[in-house]
Amino acid sequence: MSLLPSFFMVQLAFAPLPFFVANALAEIEVETSIEGASMFRLHFDLSRNVIGDFDAIMIDLFRPLVPIRISLSFGLGLPMTLINGFVRDIQLNVSNTPGGSRLEVVGADQLGTTMGHIQIPIPWPNIPDSAIVAAIFGKYAILPAVIPTPPTRTILDTTTTQQDRDNAFLQQIASFHSYHLFIQPDPIVGLDVGHFMPMAMMTALPPQGVLSIDFGSQTNLTGFSLTNQMLRPATAISVFPESNTRAPIPIVVPAAAEIPMGREPSLTRIIPPPIEVETSNDAANVAEKTLQAIARVTDSARTVRANGEVDGLKYSRPLLPGLPVLVRGAGNQHSGLYLVTSVSHRISRDGYTQSFEALRNAVGLTGAEIFVDPLGPVT
Repeated sequence: MSLLPSFFMVQLAFAPLPFFVANALAEIEVETSIEGASMFRLHFDLSRNVIGDFDAIMIDLFRPLVPIRISLSFGLGLPMTLINGFVRDIQLNVSNTPGGSRLEVVGADQLGTTMGHIQIPIPWPNIPDSAIVAAIFGKYAILPAVIPTPPTRTILDTTTTQQDRDNAFLQQIASFHSYHLFIQPDPIVGLDVGHFMPMAMMTALPPQGVLSIDFGSQTNLTGFSLTNQMLRPATAISVFPESNTRAPIPIVVPAAAEIPMGREPSLTRIIPPPIEVETSNDAANVAEKTLQAIARVTDSARTVRANGEVDGLKYSRPLLPGLPVLVRGAGNQHSGLYLVTSVSHRISRDGYTQSFEALRNAVGLTGAEIFVDPLGPVT
């Protein structure tokens, strides 16, 4: 049974897989995302040994929460870490056919494992949400990459009290501010970095590459499709009582708080613009209510959702979620800048492919796009 290509590495408890386990490894799937926990699946082909047991699991290596690191190098020398995860499930399928038995080991990063173990109420008085996020990341030795949020609460209003597990509480904070919260390892060092930031910060970064569909010798996409929910965007109007006088304060949000990723923002394409009345009453003060309304309008403007499949070997590096990418060959309306939200890596003996999902809040080319990939192949 042949091994996987040499540029893929799997470490179990910070050590390489034993030879008899690596020899049974048939396929690796890694799903990285900025909208939830990242996961991995290891598929093993099982065969019987001389004592009648399955060779790859005759030693109980895949125990609960055993750390696993999956990396690749593409011949560049330094392996790039795709995911640091922990074992959470195994699935065993036993067959009467020789060589038909399979084992699947499933794991997730700390958002999907260790951060969901303990539920203890914790008060966070007079602390902005971004500082709470950084403190929780620090509990798990995760380096925080946190964009500050304004301090809207004091003990005169209310005290933030955490009732949920850490992962659920972090997602609540991220949803409140319309931030993205995810864990992604530093590709070179391999240490986990916890990200808490608005989409506007991510789309302002330089594009990580160029994806081309139906573009001659530079084509590196084997498929691309998208959906535009054109009636999804909405402006917001609300009224909130001021905490001291109880006087009603009007709150009006007429536009999204993000730079358009194309020539025509999704919200301005609808005439007249839709209006949504914000009626939720879970804000502590006018400032929080305003932030909630801004987050709602900003999220509604992300109408374009795309997905595609990348030729992993031709693209020559992993596509990373949380970074923008340029797409060309999809027509004037739908080529341009996208934010990658998730990537599924599939590694097998037959090759390597990447499937991705991406979003944008506008359509059309701005004219400022430079479709040059400095890391792409020379043609």
